[in-house]
Amino acid sequence: MSTGTHEITLPVIDTTAIAEVADAIWVIPDSDYTPLVPNIGIIVGPRATLVIDTGFGPENARAVLQQARTLSRGGHIFLTHTHCHPEHGFGANAITDEVTTVYNDAQWIELQEKGRTLLPMFKDKMPALAGMLDGVDFVVPDIRYSGSLKLDLGGDMLVELHEVGGAHSRGDQAIIVHGSRTVVFSGDLVEEKTFAILGDNESHVLPWIDRLNRLEQMNPEIVVPGHGHVGGAQIVRDYRAALEFAKRRVAEIRETYGNPESEIVEQVTDELLALHPDWRNAQWAGRIVADLSWPARR
Repeated sequence: MSTGTHEITLPVIDTTAIAEVADAIWVIPDSDYTPLVPNIGIIVGPRATLVIDTGFGPENARAVLQQARTLSRGGHIFLTHTHCHPEHGFGANAITDEVTTVYNDAQWIELQEKGRTLLPMFKDKMPALAGMLDGVDFVVPDIRYSGSLKLDLGGDMLVELHEVGGAHSRGDQAIIVHGSRTVVFSGDLVEEKTFAILGDNESHVLPWIDRLNRLEQMNPEIVVPGHGHVGGAQIVRDYRAALEFAKRRVAEIRETYGNPESEIVEQVTDELLALHPDWRNAQWAGRIVADLSWPARR
């Protein structure tokens, strides 16, 4: 993202764009790929409502809560986040007194360790957006779980939260909603037509492939990626195929030709970009391939 004043689009959640992707399963979409705007979920059951992610900063969180209140008609509201990165939930503290927050253990520990580093880093790198993060704090969740957790929202609306960390972040969480249709909210484990972002030394390709296989085994009819358009299970398959292509080509070139690792990374990066010329975040293609190179690979 450019930090030029005239080039930045403020990452303001557009609640008027909300769409029902299945009965009582709503998405406030990242409809135009605006940086720092995620897809946000609101799952409405007769007994309770679940909000998935709140966006960048307190004002977005308040707007999302207001939309959830409108849809839930006064029912109890749970809040969870797909992972701990700023655009998905920094600012949720503005509404935590009014909801029940749910985190997996790894996510909460990661947020404690990294949150107060990420906050000034984002403010320093994007001064035009710094004001949107004013008032951000990190509040102890009401509910923590390890492994998986089920939330019964009433009627036939059952939600499963799953720890699937070790790919995009240590605390990655997948949310599967069983209602009239099976819907998976993947967070940034899947971004439609976007190269995987390995943001720090806890992000790795090989476990990422494993986590994508787990998402596919959930047999989703609808997939809500962290960013980009909502679609079917093919979004997950395409994402996994890109990572597996890089893995396979690195191994083939190394074993067949014995090229230096730097040459392998350069060649496979070029091949990956050529295979997906319309994917965003092209600068991350090389990072994906480099993670598969000795001694980085996991």
